Amino acid sequence: MRSAARLCRHELAPTAGLTLLSLLAAVSLFSPSRAAEPAAGEKVGIRTPTQLDFNARVEGTKIPDDLRALLEGNIQLGKGKAPSPSTLGQLRRRAAEDADRLNDVLRSEAYYNGRVEVAIQEAQGGRFDVIFQVALGPRTMIHSFEIVYADRPSDMAALPQDGAALGLKPGRAARAQRVIDLTAAALTFLENHGHPRPKLADRKVVIDLGAHEADVTLTIEAGSPERFGEIAVANDGRTKDAYVLSLAKFKPGETYDRRKAEATVTALRQTGLFEQVTLDAVDTPDDTVPQKLTLKERPYRSIGVGARWSSDQGPGVTTFWEHRNLFGAAEKLHLDLIIAQEEQLVGAHFNKPRFLRDDQNLLADFEIAHEITDAYRENRIKTAVALARKLRENLDVSGGLSFEIERTTDSTGYHAYELFGVPLTGRYDGSDNLLDPTDGLRLGVAVTPYGGTSDGTPTTFVKLETTGSTYWSFGKRPDLTLALRGRYGSMLAQQTGDVPGSIRFYAGGGGSIRGYGYQLVGPLDQNNKPLGARSVLEASAEARYRITRDIGVVAFLDGGNAYSTATPKFGDPLQWGAGLGLRYYTPIGPIRADVGIPLNRRHGVDDAFQVYFSLGQAF
Repeated sequence: MRSAARLCRHELAPTAGLTLLSLLAAVSLFSPSRAAEPAAGEKVGIRTPTQLDFNARVEGTKIPDDLRALLEGNIQLGKGKAPSPSTLGQLRRRAAEDADRLNDVLRSEAYYNGRVEVAIQEAQGGRFDVIFQVALGPRTMIHSFEIVYADRPSDMAALPQDGAALGLKPGRAARAQRVIDLTAAALTFLENHGHPRPKLADRKVVIDLGAHEADVTLTIEAGSPERFGEIAVANDGRTKDAYVLSLAKFKPGETYDRRKAEATVTALRQTGLFEQVTLDAVDTPDDTVPQKLTLKERPYRSIGVGARWSSDQGPGVTTFWEHRNLFGAAEKLHLDLIIAQEEQLVGAHFNKPRFLRDDQNLLADFEIAHEITDAYRENRIKTAVALARKLRENLDVSGGLSFEIERTTDSTGYHAYELFGVPLTGRYDGSDNLLDPTDGLRLGVAVTPYGGTSDGTPTTFVKLETTGSTYWSFGKRPDLTLALRGRYGSMLAQQTGDVPGSIRFYAGGGGSIRGYGYQLVGPLDQNNKPLGARSVLEASAEARYRITRDIGVVAFLDGGNAYSTATPKFGDPLQWGAGLGLRYYTPIGPIRADVGIPLNRRHGVDDAFQVYFSLGQAF
């Protein structure tokens, strides 16, 4: 049996929430500051004509690095706005205050038998050494962690009874923060299992200094178990209540779970329709918890303008108009207008979320375009409908039907196409940013079987394309990002002429192999005009260095080729381009300016360099 002389006991007054643990009188409401922590062993000093010249340091054996940093970070001598001591008496007093503070740190880290003593020694030149001598002693471990329910709820047997149920492993130190975290875990468990308003009634910690053990007892008022009630929606906007309720992650009558309430708020915010989402529990005398959902909608119409320019394609302007809540259930209609030197396009894109099931969207697209490139001149009308489904957080797939009419003129003459397609796509995006990724992986695959007519003759072919990119970053901003990209494409067609110009593969340009003209890498006709290809292979590497918050530079190397055969000829040489770029970082993404040089320049085909401007990274 433990003797009373060897036991220290501390009781906290009942609180309605989490208060900072008092494991000993000196650690009552103590939370060590981690701000402005110097490195281990670093001396703290200050000198002015009217102040003492001194150095403060921590000494002791077998002090863990993290504890040493914590101790040094809590030395206040020579820090902050308070003037440094100007007399030896002031120095002694301030040092003694710091020693008390460091003793509190030891106790908060479960070194109850530890001690910090301060010594002030005069050194050469009139300086003073302030030495905080630390003796740790054995660390106090948690012997028991008991949870008592004062109001004895009806489901008490299903609630955690000890620390092990909260994840506490044997042999853990009785650190103040650990006990605080376990207390929070106990209350959170209750909130997630039918008790929306648990209260910490008492918390006791008994320390056995001789055995170096601590016994912890939490007394909690859990309240009666409760269930979700009905949801009342308060919203003055156009969004339908039925759509809002369909996003709820709980149903009335289910056991109350704060996680489901928070997931509901998250789902509503992710729609992009609301600038404010608040879900409040309503007190009732029975065992249900009705929910009041208050919404404030953000503007649902927007218009935008974008521009690009490159030396091979010339200027281009893109405008769009978008409605993000067309029929009151987050339906999105996006209209595009592109006016560029090589392309004029009008497009419409419709997205109906939660179509037939929660994780599925209905997509519909329509476009009319006129395109003039060195490879072809084409007029086309295209329409498509598809179902897109999210399989995982970062993985989406889609499948649908398309129909397009093309009238193409290329170096082989005029061609008329009417084609049905079955586009199938899969995309994984584990990157951290759409326009400026610094970490993660992206993968994409698209397969589209086509069937129809080419110049009145039946034709079928299959287009396969895969892309991938990955990113690694270093530094705090991060300062340096290494990026790699790959692309592979193959067309299973009898001949290139069976495929419309806009569907064939091309390489070269700002989003492909920089340094070469747009579409100029691959098969060429006798006038050095691109013919288009049935396969393609590309690879790129970039080193992106961010000089300041707003300015960055890039070095890149691109390589690849396009081939007239159905699969790449891996024995043929690749065309390589390299160059430098400048990035200006804005809140919506980096503005890109790249200058690329063809490393194996072809006489009469390639210019000495190419220049590209656009929004977002190259990949």
